[in-house]
Amino acid sequence: MKAIIKARNDEIRKIQSDLNNVERNQQEMLKRIRMETESAEISETKNSEGRRHKLQMDINMCRQKLQEQQQRNKKTESDLRKEKWRQETGLETWLTKYDNEMRQKQDEFDEIETAYTEEKRLLIELEERFEKLKEEYDKIMAERKAEEERLATEKALRERRWRAAGDIQRFWQGYKVRKIHRGILHNNKKKTLD
Repeated sequence: MKAIIKARNDEIRKIQSDLNNVERNQQEMLKRIRMETESAEISETKNSEGRRHKLQMDINMCRQKLQEQQQRNKKTESDLRKEKWRQETGLETWLTKYDNEMRQKQDEFDEIETAYTEEKRLLIELEERFEKLKEEYDKIMAERKAEEERLATEKALRERRWRAAGDIQRFWQGYKVRKIHRGILHNNKKKTLD
């Protein structure tokens, strides 16, 4: 039994020694882990500080760029607004000028159209009068022509009558002269015979 107790005590010591070794190992491991963790934390903190500092610089640089871009945008917007205002004002001026010119042209057109309508009305009246006058003229000319033809016919008839009368008178005078000559000749023959 002593041997058993001794064996057990040896076993207990061995276990105790193992347990002490495990605790020591555990303590060392814990210490090492703590040191590694602290080292990692310090390193992380440094890295984090560096990243935070870099990010802060990036943020500051981005803010500065944003402000510069906003200022450029404000200037561009201001310039564009001025240009838009100038163009709108110019456009309004041109539209007003165009409207005035169109009104003036419309007034001129209306005047011309009124004058044209009046002249066209007068032209139609003149054409109607001309047609009436032409009809009257044609009628007068036809009457004149008929009168001239009648007068020409009468003149020709009168001339024929005059010629015929002249012919008849000449014939009659010739006849009388011949008769007188015959009478004289006939009397001379009788006298010569007597």
